[in-house]
Amino acid sequence: MKEPVLSYPLSELIEEVAAFIAELNGKSSSHIGYCGNQQQEISSYIQNELTDVPFEKAFVLAFMEETLIGVIGFDADFEKKSAEVWGPFVDANHHNQAILLFQDMLQLIPSKVERLSMFPNKENEIAVTTATNFNFLKQSEQAILIMRRNELFTSQIPELTLLTEEHKNEMIHLHNLTFPDTYYNGDQIIDRINEHRKVFFYKREDKLAGYIYVEVEPEFSEARIEFFAVDERFRGQSIGTELLKGVVSWIFSFIEIDEIRLCVNSTNKQAIHVYQKAGFRLADELYFYQKELKVPV
Repeated sequence: MKEPVLSYPLSELIEEVAAFIAELNGKSSSHIGYCGNQQQEISSYIQNELTDVPFEKAFVLAFMEETLIGVIGFDADFEKKSAEVWGPFVDANHHNQAILLFQDMLQLIPSKVERLSMFPNKENEIAVTTATNFNFLKQSEQAILIMRRNELFTSQIPELTLLTEEHKNEMIHLHNLTFPDTYYNGDQIIDRINEHRKVFFYKREDKLAGYIYVEVEPEFSEARIEFFAVDERFRGQSIGTELLKGVVSWIFSFIEIDEIRLCVNSTNKQAIHVYQKAGFRLADELYFYQKELKVPV
């Protein structure tokens, strides 16, 4: 048998790569948390979202003759000096190529990237082994919860209110207090609001008691509940459950969306309990790994 050939891909291979990733990412044994499992969505992301380092300079492919057997790449964010590793995705008969693919990918990492992250399913032994072999450190364990349209509780769905100008500052304060080091601060969330990105809130005693921020992408049949929080003064009153039930109903008002997926830290048992009370169920568990490429001075 001939040895696989590693090569840097050309732009015309994007659809083939997207199909390969979509197929493998639909299986727990080769699942990577942030890569998606729909060819169109993956293809669109590769072409439009890999801006700091384009696809041609960020991905490595392995072929056996003319058959694609392995893919790995990264999504760089120069502002955060980090990159998310996509893969390794390898054909079932060529698991040994994962290490070679990873080694080749490392040669492509720009000096501006100081940290790599991986987000494999617990059952993805290839990615977990690769992370261990390359000295990644496990940072956390995450739970993936899902709800499908036919699982929605249709009785007593609360009506939520879109965030008003009057309560914007309260929402910003609660968000920044609850999530001080996350990827969007309160002001950035406000700036992102549009037709498919909404902040809903729950009012009690004329105060903002809780909020929820959600994004939908009907063209890709996707929705993300990015953040939600309840003011500590109003906790224990089922406000979180009410927010979730209401926003899930809004999400499913888009006929293109049949399923919602959420990612929650596995140690946050209270949040998982709230999601499950709202009708979500546990689907997958993943590991979050990081590797420092440069030793801090």
